[in-house]
Amino acid sequence: MVREVVIYIEGDTKRKGKSNAITLRQGFREFFKDLAGEIKIPIELKLVGAREFTIKVFLAEQEYNSDSFTVLLVDSEGRLDENETPKTFLQKISDKFDFKNVKDEQCHLMVQLMESWFVADKEKLAEFYDKDFNAKALPKNKNIEQIPKNDVITGLEKATQKTKKGKYGKGAHSGEILRIIDSGKVRKSAPHCERLFETISNVDK
Repeated sequence: MVREVVIYIEGDTKRKGKSNAITLRQGFREFFKDLAGEIKIPIELKLVGAREFTIKVFLAEQEYNSDSFTVLLVDSEGRLDENETPKTFLQKISDKFDFKNVKDEQCHLMVQLMESWFVADKEKLAEFYDKDFNAKALPKNKNIEQIPKNDVITGLEKATQKTKKGKYGKGAHSGEILRIIDSGKVRKSAPHCERLFETISNVDK
């Protein structure tokens, strides 16, 4: 029987904005709040650090958590090829790591990066940045996973550069934005996010 779900997430919890102390851990906790309410077992979030280090820690620890369902969640930093799974993608970009003892359903990606999720909820972005936020500068593609990561970041920076909060910064703004965006909108625009939610929601069934 699975006792808990443990999600190993790429992200730095030490960086905080000058006027905003909402960490990525708090942001992810709020983002997964509805999901946590759906299942009968607790969800533990482990924000580990850079992508490669997160993969390393996940692989080292997952085999010892026999009573937990462990999940890896990192940025893809690029598009997946057609019919490519998160597991085969991770094995390809991380050939020094061995995923043979990891199941497909344990491997998940933010495609192409966490900030792609933000673009799915332009209304909350506008609410967060308030006056002088330029939504027209954001990428238009409704399938956010198809937007190149550089276009996502550039769009966020251009959309926010004239606001009082200032140009988008990962350390300063990401935790707070993640906390307020609608996970339902992200799931509709990001198939890999939907896959993550569906996988975890079925763990205790």
